[in-house]
Amino acid sequence: MTDVLPGSVRYVKNGAGGQWWKAARDNGQIHAGWRSVPAPLRLAADMVAIESLIRAEFGAKPGATQDYNALRTLLDRPSQHLWVTFQDGCMWWCTVCDGIETNPEVETKDRGHFWLTCATPWSNHSLGGARHLVTTELPGIVTTTAGYQATVCEPKGAREILRIIRNEEDSDAHKAALARQAYEDAVAKLVARLGPKDFEVLVDLILSRTGWARLAKLGGATEGIDVEVENIASDEIAFVQVKSTATQAVLDDYTARFNARRERYNRMIFAVHSPKGTLTPPAGQPIAIWTGPDIARRVVKLGLGDWVATRL
Repeated sequence: MTDVLPGSVRYVKNGAGGQWWKAARDNGQIHAGWRSVPAPLRLAADMVAIESLIRAEFGAKPGATQDYNALRTLLDRPSQHLWVTFQDGCMWWCTVCDGIETNPEVETKDRGHFWLTCATPWSNHSLGGARHLVTTELPGIVTTTAGYQATVCEPKGAREILRIIRNEEDSDAHKAALARQAYEDAVAKLVARLGPKDFEVLVDLILSRTGWARLAKLGGATEGIDVEVENIASDEIAFVQVKSTATQAVLDDYTARFNARRERYNRMIFAVHSPKGTLTPPAGQPIAIWTGPDIARRVVKLGLGDWVATRL
């Protein structure tokens, strides 16, 4: 599918403050202004006459060249570009057909002087819907374009925009992901070597750094429950069972104990670094199973790798 996308990218603002964005998105269009350029010149894409008109109006001011280049990009084979805009907290993209349609009402608050028709409708997902193009999850070089004040520009992050829409992974990010996975695998081996006391402390550190505060260590007082924790933000109380190893039968036993105490506990966390076989909680129940890889991933995210290493 990557071959269907143009290799050139242009940013467009659908009216001041995106005032024509709703019509553009809903109707599969790009809306633009320029009341100073008569409709016949726009329809004919007569760039020589349009340049003369703009020069006559703006003279040698820098804005004249910018204005002309923007209009030329919209009128002169706009199908050669992939078009992007930023609205509703997302980056949206489309492709268009050549040729414009002129607004018979010249301009309204809902529609521009003219519009291009999309060949590929506006989308805020990458090809195939694999990635939701939320602005806060995009590289800074891509999102800086959202602050551009004029109508059309070639974004500095054009290469990154195409890569993201095509679902292509950045080579450096790929190397980092491989290194991170190797580190998590190594940490998982270290976690599996922790003694019971250190493993319990590690789980307690993970819980405390993710918003859970220990209320009590209950092991002896309430059989089968090692730790009771509370999350003030979510107003939940959970019990946590920490074991070096466990089978499905052990999990089933503690699941039954958890269900018998549902009036107090909102969820159960069953942490075991070396399970015997696959551990599967009942479907639909608020029971989280943390095995070695899960714990290692949390250790790395929370910066606890050095702590684990010093316990061996």
